[in-house]
Amino acid sequence: MNRGLVLIPVLSMLALSSAAGCRGGFSTLERPKGQIELQQPEQKEKEIKPVIMDPMTAALSKSGIDVTIRYATPDELDHFFEKKEVFGVLAGKNPYPPGTLVFYVKIANFSGKKIRVNPEDFVLIDNLNIQYSELSPDNISAIYESKASMLNFAKTTGDLAPGPYGLPLKVAGTFGGGGARKMHYLIKQVRLAGGVVHPGIAYDGYVAFPRPHPNAVSVRLLIENLKTDFNAADLPASAVDFEFPFGIKEPKQ
Repeated sequence: MNRGLVLIPVLSMLALSSAAGCRGGFSTLERPKGQIELQQPEQKEKEIKPVIMDPMTAALSKSGIDVTIRYATPDELDHFFEKKEVFGVLAGKNPYPPGTLVFYVKIANFSGKKIRVNPEDFVLIDNLNIQYSELSPDNISAIYESKASMLNFAKTTGDLAPGPYGLPLKVAGTFGGGGARKMHYLIKQVRLAGGVVHPGIAYDGYVAFPRPHPNAVSVRLLIENLKTDFNAADLPASAVDFEFPFGIKEPKQ
């Protein structure tokens, strides 16, 4: 149903076609919020197997805001980042490390008033009651620089992209030369950036989380604190939360 929506095409083509520093070799990121005895053991990249979310897609509407979620498989991400028509000279390797859960998120604002989105407020909670925060591009860069496993990191220290749509692709092409820096700019391009979403606008992007504990069989993705009802001083009077439950399944051999 067309409701007069204007789509910001950051990742819309993908949706239709398939979608802190580090010092001395140690990351400053914190461990997952949970019980120490349930923390994940160190695993080598080759031992990290992909998982399947059940369901793969989900959608909810509340207070005039539509949120659509799709689990982005490693294969989907590999194919997407190879597209030269999207990334130009930056096309190539999937920048998300093994052991990352990546979700495509589209937020459409039909509320008749502006809303404010901050991916740093999004969290993933598994059935073991361990909480995982969204991974920003800087978080993932720190993981690359420290040469550590994604499974040992969880808490974002945050870097809101300037404006609601992030860095222009041609700027990333200028500065993202190669290696970890190139990965950083690729993730910056596709991340669901924080900012204001005006009425009649939809925009999309990826949010990434560390892979949950190996014993986890389900997770809840909380799209929280979408601020709304701003007053004359531009202060929000209320916020809207969305919760998406997913089961975790091992892929068929």
